[in-house]
Amino acid sequence: MVRSAPLTATWLFPVLLALLPAAAWAQDTKKDDWPCVQVLQPELSVGAMWPGDDPTANGPSWRDDAVVAALVERVAPRRVTVDEATAEIRRFAAGYEGDRKVALSELFAGLFESINGERATIIRGIRRFNARQEALARRIEQTTSALDGVDATSTDMAVAQKRQQLETQLTWDQRVFDERERLLPAICDQPFVLERRLFALSRTIQEEIGK
Repeated sequence: MVRSAPLTATWLFPVLLALLPAAAWAQDTKKDDWPCVQVLQPELSVGAMWPGDDPTANGPSWRDDAVVAALVERVAPRRVTVDEATAEIRRFAAGYEGDRKVALSELFAGLFESINGERATIIRGIRRFNARQEALARRIEQTTSALDGVDATSTDMAVAQKRQQLETQLTWDQRVFDERERLLPAICDQPFVLERRLFALSRTIQEEIGK
C-alpha cells in the first residue's frame, strides 16, 4: 500500500468534528460499529450520579423555572470549564431565595438532559465516522487490487495514465485514513469527557444541597 506524509491535523480535525453532530445517524447498541477502546455505555444513568429520587422523572420541568433554565444554558456547554461552571453553581445556590433543594435538583435535571443529549449525539457521530472509515478502507483495498492489475512495465500511454490516477487516489485515501486514525483517540474520549463533567457538576450541586 502506498504511504505518504500525513495530512496536517489542523486541516482535518475540523472536518472530523463536523461529522460528529450528525443527528440523523440512527443510534443503536451494536458493538461492531463502535471503534473506540472505551467500553460503550449509550446512555448515562441518573442513579450513578444522583442519590435519592430521580429529578428527571417528571420530564423537562426544569424549563419552567426561567432562572434555572438560564443557568443550565450557561454552565452546560463544554466551552465553559468545570471550575467556571462550579463557581456559577455555587453563586446561584448562595443567592437563591426560594426552595434551594428543589431548584438545585431541577438544575441537575437540566444539566443531565443537556449533557446526556450532547453525549448521545457525539456517540452517533463516532459511529458515522467509523462507517466512513470502513468505507474508505474498502475503497483503498479496491484501488490497491486495481493497481496490482495494471502492468507497471507497459509503455502504453493510456495504461500509464491509468496507473498514475490509481496511485494518486491511493496515496490520498491512505493519507486521509491514517490521519483520521491518529485523531480517533481524542474523538473517542469526548463522551467520557462529558460524563466526567456531569459527574463533577452533580457532586457540586449535592454539596450545595447539603449545606
